[in-house]
Amino acid sequence: MTADPTDRQHGDVLLLHGPGEARRDGPPQDLDAEQCVLGAMLLSDAAITDAAGTMDPSDHYRPAHETIHRAVQRMHDEGRAVDPITLTHELDRTGDLRRVGGAGYLHSLVQKVPTPSHAEYYAEIIRDKAVRRRLIESGNRLVQAASASDVDTHEVRAAVLAEVTALTTSDRDSGPEDDAPQDGPPNVLYDPQPGIRRPQRLGPTPHPDVFTGWLGETVRELDPTTEADPVAVLVNLLSAAGAAIGRRPHVMVGNDRHPCLIWALTIGPTSTGRKGSATSTARRVLAEALPEFFGPEHTPRGLNSGEGLIEYVKDDDSDNPAPASTDKRLWVLESEYAVTMSRGRREGSSLPGVLRQAWDGDSLGSMVRDSLKATDPHIAILGHITPEEFRAKMQDSEMAGGTYNRFLPIFCHRNLVLPGSRGASPELVANLAAGWRTVLNDAARVEHVKFSPDAWALYCDEVYPALSDDSAGGVIAQFTARSAPYVQRVAMVYALCDHTDTITETHMRAAWQLLNYARASAVHLLGNVTGDPKVNKLADAVRAAGPDGLSADQVRRLFKNSSRADRDRLTAELLDQPGYVRTQRPTRGRPTTVISYAG
Repeated sequence: MTADPTDRQHGDVLLLHGPGEARRDGPPQDLDAEQCVLGAMLLSDAAITDAAGTMDPSDHYRPAHETIHRAVQRMHDEGRAVDPITLTHELDRTGDLRRVGGAGYLHSLVQKVPTPSHAEYYAEIIRDKAVRRRLIESGNRLVQAASASDVDTHEVRAAVLAEVTALTTSDRDSGPEDDAPQDGPPNVLYDPQPGIRRPQRLGPTPHPDVFTGWLGETVRELDPTTEADPVAVLVNLLSAAGAAIGRRPHVMVGNDRHPCLIWALTIGPTSTGRKGSATSTARRVLAEALPEFFGPEHTPRGLNSGEGLIEYVKDDDSDNPAPASTDKRLWVLESEYAVTMSRGRREGSSLPGVLRQAWDGDSLGSMVRDSLKATDPHIAILGHITPEEFRAKMQDSEMAGGTYNRFLPIFCHRNLVLPGSRGASPELVANLAAGWRTVLNDAARVEHVKFSPDAWALYCDEVYPALSDDSAGGVIAQFTARSAPYVQRVAMVYALCDHTDTITETHMRAAWQLLNYARASAVHLLGNVTGDPKVNKLADAVRAAGPDGLSADQVRRLFKNSSRADRDRLTAELLDQPGYVRTQRPTRGRPTTVISYAG
């Protein structure tokens, strides 16, 4: 008789369901496994680590279990003791104790576990059920989209591609270890703080240098009043301020005149990205500072076509010209940028070409209507898009490398939990607006923006070589192809907002770090330089292992759901990349073969 493979692999692991047990009604779930993994985490620090490497707290079916899991993980990360008593105190402090079932339920979780050493096995069961639920949810969404008679067929196809891309990049190729927090300097806008509730952030975090000067001060003042990501508020301020300042200030990059136009895509989930909150937070202050600009004439919503964009700023030689025909400044907000990108792909669309001209600051014209022209426009664009839509659209290299590398991709995520927030006080908004009114009016009078010697040396010696390195290749390199000139534009807006016509070293470092964050956002959302998220995951693990390298057993655990042939393929592809080598690591017995990064 053949032994049960589960018994052979896991020994005395509790069998949560017998072979003849009927399937439960409702979505795929296993509440016994959820209780066991939580109980194991309350008994063992090693179980907490094992669970964190296998599943995400959001994989739990019961919301109460997710709350318990996050609290345990938070306490563990902060170096606090974790057991039913300390957890009871923590959940009571946060007001969640009654909602999760009380202290008695926490103690019952411990009684549920036969041994905490099998937490990883239970976590795998939970993860599998969560993946199945997401597959069902995706299928339901696609059925609804395809059944809607008022939805264009092309949009349905885009939705299908977005769903499939999201599933294949998140459930197949990534895990909680993909987005481990990076070491870096203290960052008060993102680091854990006593009395501050921050959701788990599965993505890059901007360097604190981006929050410098008047822009950074504004973000810090507004941060306690909004759940929006500080970096998303910052990029909204940069883009809107550059639009309001106008086309007079500029830097020369070679023989090209670059105006202070910052285009950005804030990319975050519909529910937790808080993209709209970031825009409304920045706009509330700036609209009070310059109400004559932040009205419908200069801040339209929606990009239907190239001709439609030109229409807003077209030349008007009549006796009573429209305001936009004499003041060519626009800050265009597009809350559904995926729709705009789809329109740009339609045959005969003029939108991509007009957008490229607008980013360059060139005069605009229409090949369809000879009379439709716009001389010296100054148009900034800020779009919102979900990660799934972004991945789907960026599969098209022509889109990534043509029009859309004019945009800075900015990953954003809810940064605070403020259930009772009413936003910034009128007094705070008025005080900030008074400062911004002076800043924007004075900046509009500047013409040529200069560099301090230290800023120019930093740009030439460090920034330009780093941002001009195109060895990465692939869609990431295409999407960030304009980083070198873009960093000068961003540094210029930082300087203008600090009441100066000279870019200092501080402004250049802030701009550099923002461009680095944009690249990190693209890598996080699209995968790394090889174009294969699994190879990039392996590369990150090898680099993190340092001089000790990564053994075959560690590779197996990293890709526990992959076959040996697939792991061998990944290893071979990584070894084809510059700097990665196979070496021998001495042990007490036979040497171990490892993969390491030699730089």
